[in-house]
Amino acid sequence: MLINLHKPDINKAMVKLGDLDSLAPFPRKLEYSCPSRGGWTIAHTPMIIPGSHMIYIGASACLRGVVLSAAEYEGLDRFSMVLIEEKDILSGNMEELFIEGVTDILNKLDHRPTCVLPFTGCIHYFLATDIEYIYDELSARFPDIDFISSQMTPTMKINDHTPEEDMCRSMYLCIEEQPLNDKVVNFIGDSYPIAKSGDHMKLLHEHGFRTHDLASIDSYDEYKAMGESFLNIYSLPIAKWSTECLEERLGQQSLYMPYTYNYDEIDRDMSKLAKIIGAPIPDFAVLRAEADESLAKALSIIGDTVVTVDFMSTPRFLSLARLLLSHGFNVTEIYGDVLSPESQDDIDWFKKNYPDIPLIATQDFRARFYPRDETNDGKVLAIGQKATYFTGTNHFVNLIANNGWYGYDAIKKLADEMIDAFNNEKDAKSIIQVKAWGCSA
Repeated sequence: MLINLHKPDINKAMVKLGDLDSLAPFPRKLEYSCPSRGGWTIAHTPMIIPGSHMIYIGASACLRGVVLSAAEYEGLDRFSMVLIEEKDILSGNMEELFIEGVTDILNKLDHRPTCVLPFTGCIHYFLATDIEYIYDELSARFPDIDFISSQMTPTMKINDHTPEEDMCRSMYLCIEEQPLNDKVVNFIGDSYPIAKSGDHMKLLHEHGFRTHDLASIDSYDEYKAMGESFLNIYSLPIAKWSTECLEERLGQQSLYMPYTYNYDEIDRDMSKLAKIIGAPIPDFAVLRAEADESLAKALSIIGDTVVTVDFMSTPRFLSLARLLLSHGFNVTEIYGDVLSPESQDDIDWFKKNYPDIPLIATQDFRARFYPRDETNDGKVLAIGQKATYFTGTNHFVNLIANNGWYGYDAIKKLADEMIDAFNNEKDAKSIIQVKAWGCSA
């Protein structure tokens, strides 16, 4: 059946939550990418490692995007390239090109990186390049540098592990085994610093624990010191493989404390943490009351203003929408393409309570044709950059991957940000088109 690409049926790019029968309701075919770019990618996350240097080995067409990304966050002094040409593919000397290219770059740098992340591309795997030999040779030539094998392989998105999961795992490969300290804890996987006021962070610090959070670390020595921690806490699903590898390699325990907005789940996970560290369980009744008070204050100001939520704001975006609806907010649209198995309880709740609220695709090609109120005549408060773009509003909460907020503290922060977004317009265009919001070299 032919599809009219000029006037497609946009109703096929949305589904009522009451009719949802799959966690992936929208077929992956022709895709659209809207200009909301605040999420971090593999071109940005390595910058979190202090003193790191990225070297991409690939064709010019593949490297165009990453070099522009590096330029945007002023990271070109920590970014290099080795260009692959057609003759290099035909000559069969890909290993030599890789090794000599990286060697030449490192010898010409005016500083010595603490670690280097050479990025292989799809072409290396198509040509069966001997990656292990390459890294053995580089490590022998530069014994004072840690090398992290990294991949830019968009053709492998549907492998067992996504490129994002692989990058997250790679970020911690240079942490070495050492005696574990039962008073030190790592936070794994976030690009944004974990909020010091977060419920889990406060519990740890109030009971004499030290914490390492890669997004907050300033020195390579402290990065290496993450090997002393007995426990790794992660909140983003992409970090699951990272913590599994660290547990196997270094013997560190793992604890998943997801960015949920469900009170019972927060209480459950905080209780797990308290048990692990031998601390009293927090007074959840007090914390719940504080969160309810913050939401009630926000509702008294925002009233029945339309609120929209998207998947870019937080991994558990249905949980967030459910919280707001259950506290009286007028959530009318939810933007997302796939749902995690963790969302099943939220899906069931929506089917029972708000079955007509639509889940709207953001990557389906039809999303290009969604009507947008760029005049902002009808006031909309968006949570997340995708919802901001598709609704055309300038009243939005710039929440990306939960901003490192956790627990009841995250709920209070969100309520305050919603009040600010309601009262004050932002320049959406100048904010949401910036890649990896907050990234700086």
